[in-house]
Amino acid sequence: MVGSAWLLVILNSLDGIATYIGITLLLISEANPLLMKLDALTILMIKLFLSTVFAIFILKYPFQQFGKSVKYLLSFANACYLCIFAFHLFWIGMSIMS
Repeated sequence: MVGSAWLLVILNSLDGIATYIGITLLLISEANPLLMKLDALTILMIKLFLSTVFAIFILKYPFQQFGKSVKYLLSFANACYLCIFAFHLFWIGMSIMS
């Protein structure tokens, strides 16, 4: 379960970096309605801050105490982030190729 939590930290950070690169190079736009009005650097800072807070949480609290529901929630979040990251790679890749 801890591996899934660290994967979420990494995917969230990569999402922020990919979003920053894509917006800065004018290849993509932010689709999240909560973030779309913010500039690319602010989005990146928010993503990295949230990743850091979650990483500290992982280090401070043992995940075994939370049970299977957290495991399923982490799996769902990772699946969502993997899809989002794949979209980023696709959009940025297609924009660079054209």
